[in-house]
Amino acid sequence: MALDPMMIGIVAVLALLVLFSAMFSATETAFTSLNRIKLKKMAEEGNHRAAKANKLLDNYEKLLTTILVGNNLVNITASSLSTVLFTRLMGGEQGALVATVVMLIVILACGEITPKCMAKAKPEGFALWITPAISFISVVLTPLTLIFEKISQGVTNRVIRKNGEIPTLTEDELVLMVDEIEEEGTLEAAESELIKSAIRFDDKCVEEIITPRVDIVGIDKDITMDEARNVFIQSGYSRLPVYDGNIDKIIGVVYSKDFFARYFLVDRDESIMPIIRRVRFVPESTTLANALDEIQRSTVQMLVVVDDYGGTIGIVALEDILEELVGEIWDESDEVRYDIVRDEDGDFTVLGDANINDLMEETGFRIPLGDYDGSTVGGYIQYRLQKPPIAGDSVIEGRMEMTVTSVRNKRVKIVKVTVEPEEDPEDNS
Repeated sequence: MALDPMMIGIVAVLALLVLFSAMFSATETAFTSLNRIKLKKMAEEGNHRAAKANKLLDNYEKLLTTILVGNNLVNITASSLSTVLFTRLMGGEQGALVATVVMLIVILACGEITPKCMAKAKPEGFALWITPAISFISVVLTPLTLIFEKISQGVTNRVIRKNGEIPTLTEDELVLMVDEIEEEGTLEAAESELIKSAIRFDDKCVEEIITPRVDIVGIDKDITMDEARNVFIQSGYSRLPVYDGNIDKIIGVVYSKDFFARYFLVDRDESIMPIIRRVRFVPESTTLANALDEIQRSTVQMLVVVDDYGGTIGIVALEDILEELVGEIWDESDEVRYDIVRDEDGDFTVLGDANINDLMEETGFRIPLGDYDGSTVGGYIQYRLQKPPIAGDSVIEGRMEMTVTSVRNKRVKIVKVTVEPEEDPEDNS
C-alpha cells in the first residue's frame, strides 16, 4: 500500500517529535549531571551561554518542569500520530498494537536511552549548546509550566512540613565525594585529607584534644623568677599557665620570650606577676571552630578548658587546634610520638590518650561505644572494665582485642590492639 501525502506528513512529524523527545531527554540528563562549579567558572571567564545556563539552574524547578512538560507533550503527540498512521495502514486493533510496540522501541532507543547516554558523557558541553533553545521553549511553555509548578510546590511543601527540611548534601556525602575525586586522581592524598579534616573540624570539641589537668605543667603566681626559670628549663614548654594556689584557679600564662627578656634585667627573687598575660576560658563543649575563633579574636595562644563548676579540665593551645587540620606539627624541642602505630605483626600500639575515633578509622573496625561519652582509648577501656585498669587487663569487642600493656598513676599509657581479619562468607559455605 502506497503512502499518501498525509501519511508522509505524519511520518515526517513523527521523526521531528522523536528528535524533540531526544532533545528534552538529553537536556534533563545534561543539566542534572553537569558540574555547577565548572559552569560558574566558565561564566566568570566571560562565557555568555554558561551565564544563561546558570540562570536556568537558579530556578531549577521551572527548568525541570519545562523539560518534563515538553517531553511528555511530544511523546504523547507522537504516540497518538503513530496510532493514526498504523491504524490507517493496518486497520483496527492490529494497527494500535503495532503502533504501541514500535513507538515504545523508538522512544526508548532514540528518545531516551541514547540521547541520555550521549549527554551524560559531556553534560557541560551539551548544556551550553542547548541553552538558547531551552530558554526559548521555557518562555513558550510558561503558562503550562506555571500550573504544574504550583501543583508541585503544594505537594512538596506538605511533604517538607511533615518530614522536615532535607539537606542538599550531608557532611558524609561530601566526604564520600572527596574520596571519589581523590580516586579519579584530581586530588592528592594529602589534599584529600586536609579537605576532610576541614569538613569534620566543627564536629570535634576541645575536650577531645586538650592537655588533661594531670599533665598540665603550671607555676604558682608567688614563685620567683629563678624558680620559674627552672620550670621552663625542665619542662621545655614555651608557655606556662599561672595559678593562684591550685590548678583550678588559673589566672594567666607566662610566655618564655617575655620571661627571658625580663630575667636578665631584674633580680632573681623578683616576682613573675609583671609578665603574666591574660588567658581565656572556654567550656569543654566548645567546638574547635569556636575555639579557633576565640583565639583569633582575643589574640591569646592558649585556652583553659573548664567544667560546669569552673574547675580546670585541661588546656588547649593554638597548635593543638591546627594539628586537627594539618596533622601533627613537630618542632625541634618535641619528642616525636605517634598516638597509633601499626606494628610489623599487624597489631597496633596505641597510646592511652589516643582518640578512639582515630583508632576506629585506622583499624577500620567500628567500636560500639554505648554510653561512653569520652574520647580516649584509655577512658573507653576503663569504662568497659568499670575499675582502674592494670597492666594485662583486656577488653574484647567483636574482632578487636585491646590489652593494657602499661599503666602509670592509674592511667592507661600504652595499649596493644589486635584486630582479627573478617571471615570470608565463602569459607563458611
